[in-house]
Amino acid sequence: MSFTRKATFAAQPTTERGRPVHLGGDPKGKNFLYTNGRAVVIRNLANPEIATEYTQHTSQATVARYSPSGFYIASADVQGNIRIWDTVGTENIIKTETKVFSGKVNDLAWDFESKRIIAVGEGKDRFGHAFLFDTASSVGEIGGHSKVINSVDIRPGRPLRAITGSDDMTVNFYHGVPFKFNKSINDHSRFVQCVRYSPSGDHFVSAGSDGKLFLYDGKEGTKIAELSAAEDSHKGGIYSVSWSPDGKNLLSASADMTTKLWDVASQKVVSTWSFSNNPSLEDQQVGSLWQGDYLISLSLSGDINYLNKSSGGLARVVKGHQRGITALAVDSNKTLFSGSYDGRVCAWSDGSSGATIPTGTGHSNQVSNLAVDGDKVYSVAMDDTLRSISASANPVAFDSTAIATGALPKGVGAKNGTAIAVTVNNDVIVSKNGSKVSELKVSWVPSSVAIAPNGSDVAIGGEDHKVHLYTLADGQLKEKTVLESNRGPVTALAYSPNGALLAAADTQRNVFVYDTATNQLKIHQWVFHTARVNCVAWAPDSLHAASGSLDTNVEVWSVEKPMKHITIRGAHLESVNGVAFLDNNTLASAGGDATIKIWTLTYA
Repeated sequence: MSFTRKATFAAQPTTERGRPVHLGGDPKGKNFLYTNGRAVVIRNLANPEIATEYTQHTSQATVARYSPSGFYIASADVQGNIRIWDTVGTENIIKTETKVFSGKVNDLAWDFESKRIIAVGEGKDRFGHAFLFDTASSVGEIGGHSKVINSVDIRPGRPLRAITGSDDMTVNFYHGVPFKFNKSINDHSRFVQCVRYSPSGDHFVSAGSDGKLFLYDGKEGTKIAELSAAEDSHKGGIYSVSWSPDGKNLLSASADMTTKLWDVASQKVVSTWSFSNNPSLEDQQVGSLWQGDYLISLSLSGDINYLNKSSGGLARVVKGHQRGITALAVDSNKTLFSGSYDGRVCAWSDGSSGATIPTGTGHSNQVSNLAVDGDKVYSVAMDDTLRSISASANPVAFDSTAIATGALPKGVGAKNGTAIAVTVNNDVIVSKNGSKVSELKVSWVPSSVAIAPNGSDVAIGGEDHKVHLYTLADGQLKEKTVLESNRGPVTALAYSPNGALLAAADTQRNVFVYDTATNQLKIHQWVFHTARVNCVAWAPDSLHAASGSLDTNVEVWSVEKPMKHITIRGAHLESVNGVAFLDNNTLASAGGDATIKIWTLTYA
């Protein structure tokens, strides 16, 4: 029994209101990279569905940069640690690890020889550090700022120069090597968010929260022009700028929810991109990248926008999750539905086309659970609502009705148009076609629910360590019996597709399987997780099941050979919160790392 990873539906870049996101580009023009959680995500420019991740940081990663040679990537985290690792091969062998200061690293820059790095951020003892990438020895002093440094760049050629932009509203200019403070430039009236050298090194630009964009001489640091004085310039703060490969144009991303293309010689705006007919806060543009023929802008929502330079429109928008995925389900068309910590629900009909966000009013808080019934997907969330999605609609859309659960819902099950939600307020809510049919008050706290394929048998797991079995008829629940083998609160339940088995997972790392005909314990050997089991799902053949755990592992189990199992160790960087079979040999898993992974399973 073995497994291979077939595909990765990568997490979107982490964004923060009022702060820039510095995207990194591959000098060979193939990939771009960014961070989410503790991971550095590397995505193919032409096919962003092709993604890998580097997961060796122990703290939240903040920025990553390719060396100009393309052989190394330097990545940093919130603790001031920088790891420099090999891009050749899949092992990502570490070259150097160093702590540049005690605090968050906001930006990195390599020199054109791929020898030196400058890191800047919000350290307690200093805001910047210049060092050799292989020995971590100091190569100068990045001083002169009184507040956090947001951005840094190094002139791509000799004589070496460096620039930094800070919350103290100044751009500092350094001579090197060793790097030494030369002067401060005080043209901005608010935070300086981004500074970037042109590919030739003849010029550099600075952009700030004041909506200003200035052009300077690359060698002397003298101001040439204020580009933002042009007509049709940004009406809000500018978070990011990126040069065209030939140095003739600039791409700028702004809080005014637009991205603009500038002609540097004429100092005019050539094109403006808007991202919604009804712009909202989530449409603020906080990052940009011009890599070869690709122009990319990043929305605060995490959406990656591919810009069409010739038409002035959008070539494509890559969507997904920024926050940890908390629920996963699959419909009969093999479309995956995932819900996340921030309330976003995504539909993945084909990994190559990315995610679709259902239209309509969705959830405003963490999605707790998802259940599929025909062309309907039912969701419950911490906004205390039960909602449904019409999966067959074009586009996929939330239905207009929502049922208030009155308290935090923990789980949902659905079959034949009936949905059952359980809440921490000891309520079991039965709904039909968008309306509440009945409500059952129990003496224990329900924590999970599943409806059998026959539509009449219902299992409800409780924090009392028991599985309560009910019969559903005419919208009413009638208790039949109680199963008492679980040793902790029951966290997940799933009936096998043939209805013969019921899997019950709990907080004590167990997955017990019951025979539904006799209600007797059939399998007790599925106990190889080392922490709370969060989710369980059956393969279509009812002969295999999978579970995901707080231990970050996915276990694939065999009914016929209970002691035989496949362990996908470290399947996700954080807790595994969802599993779903696409077919008998293909499994999807989702985790707190905001990533969905597709696995090919071999049972022989």
